[in-house]
Amino acid sequence: MKKGLCFSVLSIGLFSFSAPATASDYVEAVAEEIEVGPAGGWVRLFRDQATDGWHFLWAAGGDYIRLPMTADLEVNDLGRSNLTGRTDLVDHAITACPGGGYLHVASANKESFNDSAYAFRYDSDFNLLAEGTLEEAEPNRFHNDLPIVCSPDLDATAFIASNHGATSLSVISAQATQKELIELSNEVPRTEGGSLRMDPDSGELIVVGKSFSGREFEVVALDSQMDVVWKKSFQPLSDTSLRPYWPQSLMKVNDHFLLAFMARDDNAGFSSDWGNAYLAILDSEYEHLETAQISFYDPPEGGQRPALARKGDQLLLTMDRNVQPVLFRIRLNAEAFGLEASEDTGGWWDTSGGGQDTAGGEDAGKTGCGCSTSPRLNGHGLWWLGLTALVWTRRRS
Repeated sequence: MKKGLCFSVLSIGLFSFSAPATASDYVEAVAEEIEVGPAGGWVRLFRDQATDGWHFLWAAGGDYIRLPMTADLEVNDLGRSNLTGRTDLVDHAITACPGGGYLHVASANKESFNDSAYAFRYDSDFNLLAEGTLEEAEPNRFHNDLPIVCSPDLDATAFIASNHGATSLSVISAQATQKELIELSNEVPRTEGGSLRMDPDSGELIVVGKSFSGREFEVVALDSQMDVVWKKSFQPLSDTSLRPYWPQSLMKVNDHFLLAFMARDDNAGFSSDWGNAYLAILDSEYEHLETAQISFYDPPEGGQRPALARKGDQLLLTMDRNVQPVLFRIRLNAEAFGLEASEDTGGWWDTSGGGQDTAGGEDAGKTGCGCSTSPRLNGHGLWWLGLTALVWTRRRS
């Protein structure tokens, strides 16, 4: 790819709203898909406080790569940074850390499928600080579709047994090596493509994963000894022909949680692990409230590996469709979520009394995923008064 290539997403103009197909209490509108960035997968966005834009990250060529993205969601292929310098990485997970910087884990195929996992630590500018091996050429565990958590009390990922039995928590040291491997209770759901979250109030590790039945997601809370405190499950979709999977992006917004996941009819002819993206809204106790369908691909076309980023009441859902990064703009009901126009946030770690998700800690505004004041309609692209040819629709499963 030639340097200087610009992936222009939008141009300025006005667009109209269409009537919602089904009413939603939490999602006001969903824009049509836009393609963004070079080819690759595992697309993730973090706020860039210096530019009021985004850090655009994606996997390609066995490495994880960063490019700047403007507030208008435009990616210029200039100044790309290869974060690890490796060429053998397969699956990725990355999150902002409360004290600043980022934690990144990735899998590799050494002697067999996804038999290895590695960790990387970066500062707030994505400079590599530490890298280490978690497990290498380990035949007893799979390391694909890794979850991740970075918190004051625990930095970790998780692996599943190669017989799809036990789940093990891999505790990551400051040197990015495996500090401890803890086999979890059989009550813990499968974590491949799942989510981890450390609750700052209770100190519980929350695990979100798919049930063995295949139609439900399970939520489990673990105490500091990694014993199960409570467990619950919910069915995110009423259509029993659809199988939900990959609940791999969990975000807290005040008294609610957003959960991005994939679903598909396995008999419909989707290729590979492709499907459609959905957004579930949960209350503060992880009770399911509603689910909105975000993408409407027809088989064999489909997407995979969803992630969330947020700026005020603007939610961005990213994934890759046939190795093409894509993005959906979602407008949340600000009143339903208790959002103010000045709120500007993204990421997963919540530290404020109101449950606002930030990169965590008092240094949150200095990281790629923290909070800074920005009006809902700002001069950096006018999140929805411009942007031509985008017709918003409102949908709900």
